[in-house]
Amino acid sequence: MNGLKQKFIDTVEFLSDAIAKIFTPSKDDFPATGEQPYKGDSASESK
Repeated sequence: MNGLKQKFIDTVEFLSDAIAKIFTPSKDDFPATGEQPYKGDSASESK
């Protein structure tokens, strides 16, 4: 019975760790890029 109880505790801990990892905010430290102007070709007029 003790082994079954430990297996249940391990399973609950595994699932709670997975749920916590999914729903915690990311810790990525990306630089803020802001607005990027487009400097490509302008639209040509077709006739």
